[in-house]
Amino acid sequence: MTRTEGFLAVVIVFAVISVASAQEAATGAGKVEIGGFPMGGTFFVGGDDDKEVNFNVYTAGANLTYYLTTRAAIEGELSISFGLAQDVVFRKSEVLHVQMPNVWSYFGNALWFPAGASGGPVAYYITAGVGAVSLQSRQPTKPFGYDVDTVGFETFLAENIGGGVKIFRAAAPDWGFRADYRYVIVNANGDAPAFFARAKSRGGHRVNFGVLFTWKR
Repeated sequence: MTRTEGFLAVVIVFAVISVASAQEAATGAGKVEIGGFPMGGTFFVGGDDDKEVNFNVYTAGANLTYYLTTRAAIEGELSISFGLAQDVVFRKSEVLHVQMPNVWSYFGNALWFPAGASGGPVAYYITAGVGAVSLQSRQPTKPFGYDVDTVGFETFLAENIGGGVKIFRAAAPDWGFRADYRYVIVNANGDAPAFFARAKSRGGHRVNFGVLFTWKR
């Protein structure tokens, strides 16, 4: 091997190592991230059995995340939950196959990544946030006090706490997946129909699965 061939071989080796290192470093969170969760559900519990209803809704939504550091981020999210037909207990009587109100939620969250969110394919986090939950009346929800002619939306202050995991793809580092759990606390609203959180706060278990895209690094 000549000196020129040896020099070229060394350059190629260093180039390959540099590219591999850059790809590895790119795996993980960036600075700004867009996410969507098309699959999920929220299960509302803790209602007064005499007047309120425990019910489930199909949840989807989107979020925008800004990373302050490799361990801390803030996030805004919007979700819509569809009140599909189901059997419920209302005023201690079973009501069969009835549609529930749609549920909108708006939260601002803080996220903390104990092991950091960059430099690896998996990032675990804990989170908490504040915002609001709104129940949207529909024609079938009139017997529950959510009449479309008199009550369009009823809004409740709310908080959430939970955690999850983000998985970043090495082959496509700007794309990834996310699984998330939140316990949602819906504060009582004395002006609301008795169907939901009028006399006391309600709880909800929310589970979401989605995708994420790193918009800016």
